[in-house]
Amino acid sequence: MNEKDKANMLERLKKDISVNFKVGDDSVLSGFIDDYISIASDNSNRRKDDKKLYPYVYKAVASAYQRRGDEGSSSSTEGSQSTSYIDIEEKLAKDVRAVRVVK
Repeated sequence: MNEKDKANMLERLKKDISVNFKVGDDSVLSGFIDDYISIASDNSNRRKDDKKLYPYVYKAVASAYQRRGDEGSSSSTEGSQSTSYIDIEEKLAKDVRAVRVVK
């Protein structure tokens, strides 16, 4: 992913996450983008700058950022709220197989 595309995704993520975004967490989001673009690229046989991967990476990064603190958990309960989690990396790998390039 080139720097311009990464910066655009970062700004869009910050707007979408808005209330949950903490000032100074740009590097956290940037790290997630780098990690998930690599996973998406590896599982789809596409180059890291292939724009077909961006929607999948975007969703994975947003999910990972909002789930921080509950890493490794399959579910959590607070008060009467119960939440079940999916494995973000597994879902990303599965989703990008739909746009996989067969070599």
